[in-house]
Amino acid sequence: MIVTDASAATLNDPIAPRDRLWFGLFLALAAHATLILGISSKSTLPKPQTALSVSLSTPANLAAQERPMQRGRADTSRATTAGQLEDSTPTPAQPAAILPNASKSQAIASATRLNRKQLIAAIADTRALDGTASQADRVRRLDETATDPRIKNAESAYLAMWRRKCERLGRVNYPSGNVQGELVMQVSIFSSGHLDYVRIVRSSGSSLLDQAAIDTVKHAAPYQPFSVAMRKAYDRLEFTRTWQYSKFGTDINR
Repeated sequence: MIVTDASAATLNDPIAPRDRLWFGLFLALAAHATLILGISSKSTLPKPQTALSVSLSTPANLAAQERPMQRGRADTSRATTAGQLEDSTPTPAQPAAILPNASKSQAIASATRLNRKQLIAAIADTRALDGTASQADRVRRLDETATDPRIKNAESAYLAMWRRKCERLGRVNYPSGNVQGELVMQVSIFSSGHLDYVRIVRSSGSSLLDQAAIDTVKHAAPYQPFSVAMRKAYDRLEFTRTWQYSKFGTDINR
């Protein structure tokens, strides 16, 4: 009875347990194979590489390319320079008018900041700043009589100073050869003490004595500036003096 039931079960279920086992293994292998093949199935083809193109230029080609650029820069530079020269051309300046009164006032204002000695010299040279004044203006000639006693006393002191200086230097520069004689000279001095001129009015008869007297007066300059009273009265002093050369030395008198 039992055998009959087993045979009947076998006939009713044709798939045996062993077959189920093998079928399950087959499905597991298929699943693993599908997973492995799916991962490795990605494209392994290399990506296309970008081609690099490198061109080498020879020095000759570089020089040929630079020439047009240099010519263009040179033309631009010449045009710019020409424009700058035209713009920077200076306009001729008009000479400023010289105003005598303004020049004197400017010189006196500048001189106030100097010391006393420089102040005297600056005031004495004020006349030189006057471009319109003539050298013949405001001349004092000692042949004329002084009207102001203060000016006369100042002139006497000034001429005494001039005579002592020239006599002292004249003894040092006495010509050799025991030459003696007498001459008359005319001297002109500016208010600043600078020598205007010296000339021989009457010769001594000896060119050595005449030249020695002229050289002495020139070498002794510049002299002391005029006093305030003298500067207010005139700008230049002219006088004539007699110069004696003898064995006793030199002597200057009226």
